[in-house]
Amino acid sequence: MGFIENKVAAEMAQWQGFQAAEINSEKIAEALTRPPKPDMGDLAFATFRFAKDAGVKPNELAAKLAHGAETGGLIDAVTAAGPYLNLTLNRTAIASNVLTEIETQSAGAEARDWRYGDGTSGRGNTLVIDLSSPNIAKPLAVHHLRSTMIGYSIKQLRESQGWQVVGINHLGDWGTGFGKLIAGVKQYFPEIAERAKTEESPLGDMTVQELNETYARFNREAKDNEAIAEAGKDEFAILERYIEALLVKPDEPNELDVAAKESGIVNFRIWQHAREISLAEFERMYAHLGLSFKLWPVVDTEHATVLTKEPASFYREHCIYVGESYYVTAEDLCRRLINDALENRVAEEDEGALVIFTHGKDKPPLILVKSDGATSYHARDMAAALYRKRHWKLDEMTYVVGGEQKLHFDQLFKALKALDHDWADHCSHTDFGLMLFQQSDGKWAKTSTRKGTAIMLEHLLDEAVQAVRDIIREKNPELAGSPDMEQVAHAVGVGAVVFNDLKNGRRNNVKFDWDAVLDFEGESGPYMLYQFVRMGSVTEKYREKYGEPVFEQGDADRLGLDEEWKIIQQLAAFPDAVAKASADFEPSIVARHLVELAGLTSSWWTATKDTRIVGDDEGLSLSRVRLVNAIRKVLGRGLSLLGMSLVERM
Repeated sequence: MGFIENKVAAEMAQWQGFQAAEINSEKIAEALTRPPKPDMGDLAFATFRFAKDAGVKPNELAAKLAHGAETGGLIDAVTAAGPYLNLTLNRTAIASNVLTEIETQSAGAEARDWRYGDGTSGRGNTLVIDLSSPNIAKPLAVHHLRSTMIGYSIKQLRESQGWQVVGINHLGDWGTGFGKLIAGVKQYFPEIAERAKTEESPLGDMTVQELNETYARFNREAKDNEAIAEAGKDEFAILERYIEALLVKPDEPNELDVAAKESGIVNFRIWQHAREISLAEFERMYAHLGLSFKLWPVVDTEHATVLTKEPASFYREHCIYVGESYYVTAEDLCRRLINDALENRVAEEDEGALVIFTHGKDKPPLILVKSDGATSYHARDMAAALYRKRHWKLDEMTYVVGGEQKLHFDQLFKALKALDHDWADHCSHTDFGLMLFQQSDGKWAKTSTRKGTAIMLEHLLDEAVQAVRDIIREKNPELAGSPDMEQVAHAVGVGAVVFNDLKNGRRNNVKFDWDAVLDFEGESGPYMLYQFVRMGSVTEKYREKYGEPVFEQGDADRLGLDEEWKIIQQLAAFPDAVAKASADFEPSIVARHLVELAGLTSSWWTATKDTRIVGDDEGLSLSRVRLVNAIRKVLGRGLSLLGMSLVERM
């Protein structure tokens, strides 16, 4: 329930009938709904559960409560309609409450200071959210957008409700695939392998794209040549043995350790440099989206100090990179996990591999150690979960990963439970659908890296930004010639792509249609930003005509249009939308709420075309500009929660 329902409930709780029935304000608020037809009233109170407790019929209780009603505050009239109490609210009082609440919670001039919609239900709790999670040595493709932005929006939504949220980018930087990359580098670029014997950064100026092409070429050749495929496995085994040698007896190497170090140092340096190149590329792309990630553990002085002194501030401003390799190279949690699974007889050998049968012997098992002796990504995911619980003492953890990985997370949570980690009940898979693009035959399909149809995220965002630049040059030559042009084009272009994704329920497949994405009149990111800018220009028009507005002096009683009442109701419901979006891990709830608010505002423009928002009546103009200011701040807060950047000009 929104804060208006709570205030109405508090008023009703003082009525004699509710006190006699011992129905408090919290119970009243839970039972308040909106009637199916506007002529029935603004709110309805259902008596069913309370009548059962009192041993009377719902109709009788409704009549009794209506008889003892005391109107005159937020409630103008009460009527009993069968088992319901229908309430007609005092529109002026409600409007005044809503506008004052927005102004109080969003007093600052900057959007970062606007806090209308924030709650405290999560205070004292920590959520760890796994988002984005690309593989190193590969550029970010468009399919990474959904995990990244759905996850980031959920992070902000939960933070708005008082949670501490640790956003973790679980980098795919370990496994047999990197053995293939190393083998490919050695085969196609032998000079790099030679440099790796003595140099820390042997890959020189190789790019992520070149690394990806090297891997893809090796993978193609390995399909038809078993010896090449085995070379990839061997190179990764050398890398893992090297790490084990460093971890097990770094000061007292035996002959095997020495051999592992001598053969593994080349592989380690190639892998490490490929990781560094990838992180630099990722950082550039995440900055494009307005996100910040810091490598874990945080070692640079500035951010390490903030993390130590103000951890809540650090986690609000940044997410962190923790690669799969961390659980092998830094703490060896994988080996400890595997030993634990063996000691507790949860794991068993099957066809040369060490597995956990989470769903019975007739279903695919969760693999801890593969038949070649290498750890699996299942083991690393379990180790990661254990580390997160221990280090951040999490209350909840969720993985923002596509729906096709449902089995993997079912297995992960069951395996953790099998090892007596009951907190796995508070872990979840926040799944989402596919992003689809129209093909040459007119059909919609997902892109595929393996099929060579993948669309790079950078190309998509650059194309969106360029399209907005072209529109600005055509529609607003003054802006096109200003220093703000690039910032606006970037915010609107990237925002168009993000909003197109988040306005859809996350489990739905999303069709990417350029005409819809960049539509300045439809349910799109550009349209939402345009409405935000428009609100600011209306206030500026008032300022030019009447001087600086003192919004608190705007008389809510002058807001008598039905369109204005509908807007007030939508504004009042915003905190409830934010809370529900946070609880359900569903950013689209906020996005759809904003779309409806923008639609109601557009209808209001039409209804006021004769008298205008800023007209000749100064008092009426101030009241309407006060409402405009509230709409602007709710739009701004909502779009910010979705991860979009705001603009002042378009």
